[in-house]
Amino acid sequence: MCTYPSINIHMQFDFLHLGSTAYIIDENNLDHEIELDMIEFYIAESEKTVKVEGMEDYYLDYLPNTVHCYISPKGAPSFPLHLDPYDVTIKCIEGEKTMIIDDKKVVIKEGQEVLIPANTPHQATNESDSVILSIGQ
Repeated sequence: MCTYPSINIHMQFDFLHLGSTAYIIDENNLDHEIELDMIEFYIAESEKTVKVEGMEDYYLDYLPNTVHCYISPKGAPSFPLHLDPYDVTIKCIEGEKTMIIDDKKVVIKEGQEVLIPANTPHQATNESDSVILSIGQ
């Protein structure tokens, strides 16, 4: 188990190398591709949200949907308010995820999930440390 002193996340991240592509989200809310072997470095840094796409090979229960994993320290940048053209389920697997969904603040606690219907405005606000799955329809 990896424990990062500046982020309250205590799970193993060995499975993230199974993803197809990884990104960090910068202070301008833009994503930048990183090498898969740099994922734990950026998680330990505790400054940026780390996004790992292509987690379907690990989370087989969600096939044929896409599965992306986001590791977000408290206060980390996130994508700006946006719409997805398909339904998205957000499942919190560690910590607590805060989001704005259709102009309402939503708190998703560990083990909970929320369905965001297609074309609904939403944004993560990262008020707490969290690890979530974003499952596309």
